[in-house]
Amino acid sequence: MSIHYASRLALTLMLLPSFVAAELTITGVEPELERNIRVYVALADEPCDAGEWLVRRRYRVMQKEARKAIEPFGFYEPDISSTLTLGETCWQATLTVDPGEPVRLHEVDIAIHGAAATDAAFDNLRQSASLTPGAPLRHAEYDRLKRALQVRAADRGYVDAVFAESRLDIWPERGQADITLHLESGPRYRVGEVVQEQTFLEPSIVSAYIDIETGAYYDSQDLARAYRDLSNSGYFGRIELVPDVGNARDGQIPIRVSLQPANRIEYTIGVGASTDMGPRFRLGFRNNRINAKGNRFRADLGLSPVLQGLTAEFRRPLTDPRSDWMSYTGAVSREATDSYDNDTARLGLRRTKRLSTSWIRTLSLDVSYESFTIGTESNDSLLVLPAIGFDHKYADKDLYPNRGRRVGAEFRGTDEYLGSNTSFVQATAWARWIRAVGPRGRLLARGMIGITARSELNELPPSVRFFAGGDESVRGYDLDSLGPKDVDGNVIGGDNLLTASIEYERLLKGRFYGAVFVDAGNAFDGVKINPEVGTGLGLIWRSPVGPIKLYLAYPVTDDDPGVRVHLRLGADL
Repeated sequence: MSIHYASRLALTLMLLPSFVAAELTITGVEPELERNIRVYVALADEPCDAGEWLVRRRYRVMQKEARKAIEPFGFYEPDISSTLTLGETCWQATLTVDPGEPVRLHEVDIAIHGAAATDAAFDNLRQSASLTPGAPLRHAEYDRLKRALQVRAADRGYVDAVFAESRLDIWPERGQADITLHLESGPRYRVGEVVQEQTFLEPSIVSAYIDIETGAYYDSQDLARAYRDLSNSGYFGRIELVPDVGNARDGQIPIRVSLQPANRIEYTIGVGASTDMGPRFRLGFRNNRINAKGNRFRADLGLSPVLQGLTAEFRRPLTDPRSDWMSYTGAVSREATDSYDNDTARLGLRRTKRLSTSWIRTLSLDVSYESFTIGTESNDSLLVLPAIGFDHKYADKDLYPNRGRRVGAEFRGTDEYLGSNTSFVQATAWARWIRAVGPRGRLLARGMIGITARSELNELPPSVRFFAGGDESVRGYDLDSLGPKDVDGNVIGGDNLLTASIEYERLLKGRFYGAVFVDAGNAFDGVKINPEVGTGLGLIWRSPVGPIKLYLAYPVTDDDPGVRVHLRLGADL
């Protein structure tokens, strides 16, 4: 035998014991009980090189520890046997457990006295489904209910709530247990003085976000909602909304509101790309708090091969800054598509009000000047344009919802009596819908309809005419390439619009999804639509900031069909 081979053999023999592990084998119980036994049994944590005296001492109490480990699950009369093997290098032990029949609940007495006796917020706790006569005893369920009653009482303003009785009586020999929980709630406290600790906003602005009335019954959900509204406002960097229970007096709980300002000035830079617009660059400026009245200012510069523009907005909160504000806007832009060129300057006034948690109404008045070329004709347009719009959104998740919808409508129009150089009335409505299909798929649908009654078409700028085609319309066709044409075959846009789409997504692997879709629709005059149809396949990456979608679309009804690539970045709703 060579020296080299002998040394390797010796090293192998030296290392071999390290591969022999101490082992406690537990049989006869469900995984939940087994896990708890391993936590309780001290022997399970001893290594191979533990002293023999220590292993034997741990083994002597192992059955007792196992009994204690399964008692919280209602098993008080188990049959337990065990063995221990001590080898030269390690130990092995077995624990065989027959838990027997669990102790079951016999009498369950859950009662609430005091002002909370008639409070419906406690109903689901009084009628706990897991603590009913005949159910197996679980200590954790008892502790959970007791804790839940304490938390609910605190959340609802029952500051003086105590348990007059809280007992868990167990008779193992009878296989029965009784639960007694009697909560004495005392009176329900009301909201006391709301004290603001901040100096950078007018108190009335902060009070509108908090919206907790002094004298109303205390409810922690009101504080949670106020915290959420304050956080979403963008005004505050640090928020403390604390019920001062220690100083509760005369049935009232003072509320302390301590606020620190968020960054007032922000600069943003963004880049992106889409098939319709090409590469895009955006530069933004934000002043989130011009003054103590909460007024704001923003400006955005956007650049792409198709659209270049600068917009500015001054916003001031009204009576309720969470849901009611006025905006003054100005914008200049230049847009050049295959169908038209358009230079626009616009001034606008908007009153936006949140009607409910999901509905927003916008009243607006825009004054715009547009110089445009469509087909072979060029013209100028001055519009004084009042409008009203509604927008509704629901989604179970912000990104990638499994259930969601968005619907909206806008009605606008003008007349020469208002100072415009043309007259028209227009209505537009749109909808998006999302539903999960099984655990791996989603169905997405969208549609849009527009109707215009007008005087002269050649006086209407591109912003008023309807076009179809593009990433968000009928895929397989270029942006705004569909609609009525002039005698030279140039697309000039139409009075009306109708488009629809249905798409199915399915998980491929990881964060990648495949898609199939069919789009249809067109812009048109009168009632004859002549719909164009596009269909194709897509690949979607669910990035951390939103979906990035790549589609190969085939224009089914095109006289000269060819596959068109569509790239889109943006939310589903």
